[in-house]
Amino acid sequence: MRRFRRFLFNSLVLLIAGYWLLLGGQAHAQLEDFQALGQRIVDLVRGHFYDAKRADAWASLHSEYGARVDSLVAFAALTKQALSELKTSHTDFYTPLDPEYYGLLSIFHEVLGVKPVEFEGIGVDFTPEHFVRVVFAGGPGDRVGLRRGDKVLMADGKDFDPVLSFQGKVSRPVILTVEKKAGELPVNLAVTPRKLDPKKEWLEAQQLGSRLIEREGKKIAYVPMFSCAGEEYFEALQESVSEKYHEAVALILDFRDGWGGCDPQFLNLFNPLPPVQTYIDPTGKTRTVNQQWRKPLYLLINKGTRSGKEVVAFAVKTHKLGTLIGETTAGAVMGGRCFLLPGKYLLYIAELDDLIDGQRLEGRGVPPDFEVATDLRYADGSDPQLEKALLLSSK
Repeated sequence: MRRFRRFLFNSLVLLIAGYWLLLGGQAHAQLEDFQALGQRIVDLVRGHFYDAKRADAWASLHSEYGARVDSLVAFAALTKQALSELKTSHTDFYTPLDPEYYGLLSIFHEVLGVKPVEFEGIGVDFTPEHFVRVVFAGGPGDRVGLRRGDKVLMADGKDFDPVLSFQGKVSRPVILTVEKKAGELPVNLAVTPRKLDPKKEWLEAQQLGSRLIEREGKKIAYVPMFSCAGEEYFEALQESVSEKYHEAVALILDFRDGWGGCDPQFLNLFNPLPPVQTYIDPTGKTRTVNQQWRKPLYLLINKGTRSGKEVVAFAVKTHKLGTLIGETTAGAVMGGRCFLLPGKYLLYIAELDDLIDGQRLEGRGVPPDFEVATDLRYADGSDPQLEKALLLSSK
């Protein structure tokens, strides 16, 4: 019996030792993975960043940086901090824990050779502090009454996260604890997440959010454009202004926040030179083709207006095609390239410098014609920048 007990004891010791050796091996493998991933990022920056001299200096400073971390969260934070030292837009690192990851993957999925991405969400864009920045028209958040400036505190009784709080909960109600006004008791809202390709969600929000607003007896067209990254957004805008809003006296185009991607040809919509054509058939029936916007244009911009949207804003201001209202844009206009890394992480690198009509917008941005500051926090849906545009357009 004593010999049997000793056998059991020795077996248990060996089992425990093997277990800890296995855990140690997994941790060691994970450390090696982060080290290899960090080296891959360093190599890509060295090989593709637009300024080779700066890239070499940066790479020398951050060689083997991945060996210093033991978790994805720590690795992502260290990588983002390191890339921020390049002080250049379109240069960042994203994991599936970042809301921006799904938008970027949706924009570049064809180039990266991956299937269209689907993201579990409620049709709301949040600030890092979890204030509601944009509510997409027609989405779940819109339907339950989330408004610009609301702060989401919790989801199903746990700390809120714009990604994790909705994962695996498609078509299942999630109870959000929402602070509408600072210091007041929060309210609970039941919202049901859905799964959707971000690019499709942005297009749907643009189409459903476009509308006529009446002020002082005048009708003003309003079109929100969260993204320009694809021909479908421009085509939807062109359809709206050429077919739906003939009676509008002005157009307010909302370029605030979201993604850029606007092609410079976007500006052709506001070129007044193409003639208006009227076709008359044998019965005398007429059809008029006028695809240009020839009336006043007001462009809403802010610190989140970036990339191709800034190029359009710059041209609108320079050539006096319209009036810019809001805040100076982000100053983020480099030519970026997206890389898919092991683990399906994304690395964004500024591969091309970009001068606009010979001028540098990177780090400077485009100032508005009418400066209108706004505080998003607890805004209760108010929008001073849009109100200013409506006031000017209704005069």
